[in-house]
Amino acid sequence: MKMTNDNLLLAVERQRRICEILQREGTVRTAELTKLFKVSAVTVRSDLSELQKQGECEIIWGGAVSKHSPADQVSLLQQRNQLNRDSKLRIGKRAVDFIEVGQTIFVDAGTTTVEIVNHLPRNLEYLRIVTPALNVAVAATHYPYVELAMPGGVLRNLTRSLIGAQTLRSLEMFNADIAFMASAGFNIENGVTTGNILEVEVKRTMVQQSKRVILTADGSKYGHSMSLNVAPISAVDVLISDHQLSDVDTDDLRAAGLDVIRV
Repeated sequence: MKMTNDNLLLAVERQRRICEILQREGTVRTAELTKLFKVSAVTVRSDLSELQKQGECEIIWGGAVSKHSPADQVSLLQQRNQLNRDSKLRIGKRAVDFIEVGQTIFVDAGTTTVEIVNHLPRNLEYLRIVTPALNVAVAATHYPYVELAMPGGVLRNLTRSLIGAQTLRSLEMFNADIAFMASAGFNIENGVTTGNILEVEVKRTMVQQSKRVILTADGSKYGHSMSLNVAPISAVDVLISDHQLSDVDTDDLRAAGLDVIRV
């Protein structure tokens, strides 16, 4: 069948967007791209084959990985880690007060959530940490009393966290006492949100499998709504933030049912 100009333009646009995802994430999954573009798996595989010919990616089982250096992604992660550094340290230290001996906790991927692990006491008898995040897992290895559980899955380069169906199945095995969540944006109307289609189900699963949800996010994240909903604000029990969150916004969140702590 001869490809029309319209079809050709659609293919070029899809491939451009796939390249953007590869540059940002380092990897793409065929199943996710079919949902994103509302096309068949055959069409996605054809796009990936064309991008492989162009030297943009290498096809693997279930998707493709970028052939470009991840150095820029590492640099971006380091930059994010330094943003609002003092607030992240205070939030992480305060979050530890909610942790008790013998608990099972989820720790989400993020540059704030890792500070929870960095501030753990040295004298707990036992704590199980379940995390899809490599930076959180490395921090947890410094505590001999921590039983660390990591799901399988595909590594998302930007956040150094695991994603995919295998990750979800692994997380569903646990009934956690607390999920410590991160968010790039949250508000009362849309709740906790994220901008990445590959991460949203991982975050949702951690929320669903936990007795209590604690959101750790500095005040600069409030009022921003990313493109994908993780959980409504009613699903969050506690928000630990900083004084960038105004008195008015704090009152509004408390009226919505949250226990708001500013540090």
